[in-house]
Amino acid sequence: MPSKSDPGLEDAPPEDRGVAGGGRIWSWPEIRRGTPLRVFIDLIQYGVAVVLVVLAAVVLVRSFIDFISSWSGYPQTLISAVDGVLVVIILVDIMRTVLTHLEGWAFPFRPFLVIGIIAAVRDILAVSTRLTLSSGGTTAGGASIPQSLMELGTSTGVVLVLAVALFLTRGQDVAPEGGSGR
Repeated sequence: MPSKSDPGLEDAPPEDRGVAGGGRIWSWPEIRRGTPLRVFIDLIQYGVAVVLVVLAAVVLVRSFIDFISSWSGYPQTLISAVDGVLVVIILVDIMRTVLTHLEGWAFPFRPFLVIGIIAAVRDILAVSTRLTLSSGGTTAGGASIPQSLMELGTSTGVVLVLAVALFLTRGQDVAPEGGSGR
């Protein structure tokens, strides 16, 4: 028989009603609310978000400084700057995903698809640069041209697969626990 201190306990799932001997099993929402473990997990996740912001800022500033300071190899400098900006976008998207998870306990998987697409495009740009600057049978990075073409094809395939996955999940959204979505 539920007590007055536990309203709605009769509607709770069996694992929330207690165990033999009168002990109570905590539900996941109860564990999330203010327990030391929950606070520790939140601190770690906020720490990860802060580290990602700092890394993104450092990469952005460093890419800008490198771009401004070295005009000698303009095509390579431009590609390096674009590569740095794409790394910043990836870091910011990961940080945004961590913060979204903290705010609503949802797991937004679509940003990971976008991050994967951006990372694969970054690889395509890097391989394209190596192929453009290649001389003879090897590329600027030392890889053979057939190996670079294989990398290019693989990255292109990854972009296509992730784009299809992104398209197929366009109407889906993971709602936070106890919520009905956005």
